[in-house]
Amino acid sequence: MAHISEIRLTGHGKPDALIRFQPGANVVAGDSDTGKSYLLRCIDYVFGAEEMTKVIDEASGYELVWLELTNEVGETLTLERHLSGGDIRAHNIPVGEVLTNRNNAVDSTSSDEDTEPSETNVETLVWRRRGMSLAPDVTSRVFPFFGMPETVRLRRDAKGDTERLSIRTLLPIFIFDEAAIISENSPIIGDGFGQTAKKRMFSYVLTGVDDRNVIAQERREIAHAEISAKLNLIDDLLEPLQRRLANATEQAEEDDNDERVEATIESLSNLLSENEEQRTNLRAERREQLALQRRAESQLIGIGELLERYRLLNERYSSDLQRLDFIAEGAHFFDGLQDSVCPLCGQEMVGIEHDHDGFQAALDADTVYQSARAEAAKIQGLQRDLQAAIHDLNHRKQLRKDEQSRANTAISRIDRQLDGVLLPSRTRTQSNLDDLVQRRLDLQTRRTDRDEVARLQALKAQLTGELPPVDRKQTWAPIDSAAVLKLCRTIEQVLQEWSWPKDVRVEFDEKAYDIKVNGKARKSHGKGFRAVLNSALAIGVLRYCHEHQKPHPQFVVLDSPLTTVKQRDAEAPSKGDEADAQSVNQTIEPLFWDSISKTAPDIQVIILDNKEPSSELAAVLNLQLFAGPTAGPEERAGFIP
Repeated sequence: MAHISEIRLTGHGKPDALIRFQPGANVVAGDSDTGKSYLLRCIDYVFGAEEMTKVIDEASGYELVWLELTNEVGETLTLERHLSGGDIRAHNIPVGEVLTNRNNAVDSTSSDEDTEPSETNVETLVWRRRGMSLAPDVTSRVFPFFGMPETVRLRRDAKGDTERLSIRTLLPIFIFDEAAIISENSPIIGDGFGQTAKKRMFSYVLTGVDDRNVIAQERREIAHAEISAKLNLIDDLLEPLQRRLANATEQAEEDDNDERVEATIESLSNLLSENEEQRTNLRAERREQLALQRRAESQLIGIGELLERYRLLNERYSSDLQRLDFIAEGAHFFDGLQDSVCPLCGQEMVGIEHDHDGFQAALDADTVYQSARAEAAKIQGLQRDLQAAIHDLNHRKQLRKDEQSRANTAISRIDRQLDGVLLPSRTRTQSNLDDLVQRRLDLQTRRTDRDEVARLQALKAQLTGELPPVDRKQTWAPIDSAAVLKLCRTIEQVLQEWSWPKDVRVEFDEKAYDIKVNGKARKSHGKGFRAVLNSALAIGVLRYCHEHQKPHPQFVVLDSPLTTVKQRDAEAPSKGDEADAQSVNQTIEPLFWDSISKTAPDIQVIILDNKEPSSELAAVLNLQLFAGPTAGPEERAGFIP
C-alpha cells in the first residue's frame, strides 16, 4: 500500500504551509475557505493536472507544492511541482530532508551568485507524455511505488485501440472533489471524453486484467490481410504437391513396396559388396601373375643373351679345334717333306739351326703334333663344359617359358572372369540398385508430399479459424459480473455501517456505470445522498481492492462527503427526500464517523469536510481542525498560515 504523509507549500520569504497525515483514518474539518479543498487540488496538481485548478489569495507568494508519499516497505517518494506549471521533480527522501539539503547547498554557494546548488537523487518527470514519447512521467514513477505495473494497457474505443493507463485515468477512483462527489454523472466516467478508457480502468481495478492482448480493428484488418496472404501461400504450396500425388500410382501399396524395396536394396548392396570383394581378390591375383610374367620375360631375355654368347664361344672353340687339327695334321706330313719352310719363321729348314727373333727354338714335328693334341684336348674340355652350361640354360629357359605361359593363362583367365562375368554382373546389379534407389526416393518423396499436404492443410484450417472478422462493428465483453457482485456486497456492508438496513441491496448499472441502491439510481437522489453514496462507492472500491489484492493506490481522498447531508427525523421526512428517509435513519453522520474511525491501518482514508466528528473519535480519526478567522491562539486557522 501507499499513503499520503505530507502536503506542503513553500515560497521565498513565506512560512511553510504543511499538513501531515497518517495511515488509517484522517479528517480535516473546519469552516469554509480554510484551504480544505485546496489540499485536494494540490494532490491533483502534483499528480499531473495541466494547471492548478483552484487559486486562493492565501497562496500568493508560494512557489512550490510538495506531496510526500510513503509505501508499505517504508520507502518515501516526494513529488515537487512549481505552482505556475511545468514538469515535476521526484525525490526519494522526505520533504523536510529535501528542503534541508537545499538550504545547506544554498548557504555553501551563497558567495557565488552565478552558481546554483546541485541536487543528487532527483528525477525530472514530465507532467504528461506526448505522442510516442517514452520520457519518465508521473505515472511511470508513481505506479511502481504503489506496487502497480506502469505498462497497463486499456482499450480506448470501440475499435479496440489501446492506450496506457495513466495516473490521470486512475484518479476518479481515489480522488473525489466537492463537485464530483455530488455530481449526477457517474464518478467513474464523468461527463467528458475517454469514457471507454475509464470504464476499462474500472474493470482493471476490479479484476487486475488489462487489455494488452486486445486486437484493434485496424490491427484486425492487418491481421486479416496477413492471414489471407498466408492462406494464399499455402494454396500455392499445396497445388504442386496435390498434382504430384494425383499422378502417382499404386499409392495403396506404397507402405509394403517401401519395405520390399528396402529389403531388395539391401540384398543388391550385399551382392555388389561380394562382387567388389571378388574383383579386388582377382585384381590382386592378376597383379601377382603379371609380376611372375614380367619376371619370366626378363629372365628369358637374360638367358637368351647368355645362350647367344655361349653359341659364339662354342663356335670359337670349334674354330680353334679345327686350326689345331690342321696343325697336327700338318706336322704329320712335315716329316715327308725334303725342303721345308719353318712354319714359324718361314726359313728353309736345311738341318741347321736358325733364329726366331731373339730366341732359339728347336721344334720338330712330333712336338708340334703333341702340343696341338694337348691344346685340342683342353679346348674340347672347355667345350664340353660350355655345352653343359648351354644345356642348363636351355632347361632354365624352358622353365621360364612354362612359368610365363602359366602366368599368361592365369591373366587371361582372370581377365575373362573380370570382364566377362563380374563386370556384367556388377553392371546389372548396379543398374537394378539404381532403379530401386530411385523407386525408394519416389516413395519417400510421395510420403513426404502426403505429410506436407497434411501439415499444410492443418495449418490452413488453423489460420482459417484465426481469421478475424473485418466488420467495423465490434462486440466487447461486459465488465466481470462476479467482480462487480463482490464489489456491490462490499458497498452494501459500508452502507449498513452508515445506517442503511441489513437488507439494503446495491446493484451496478452497466449502462450508467454507476450504482443503484434498492433499485434506485444514485443520480435520482438529492445531492446530499449522492455525496454519501459516492463516498460509499469510493470506500467500497478501496476495501474490495485491499481485500482481493487488486491494483489500487490504497488511499482515497473525499472532499465534503457530509457537507450537503441534512439530518432529519425519520418520522417526518422532507418532501423531496421521502424515499431516502424511509430507508435511512437520522444517525448517518455519527455512524459514518464511527465506520471511518475503524479504517484498517494498512489503507488510508482522508476526509475533508465542514462537519467534524465527535470529540470521542477525534484521536482515532487523526482529526485536524481549521478554525477559520475566529481561531484562537492555540487553534489553526487554515492550511496556509
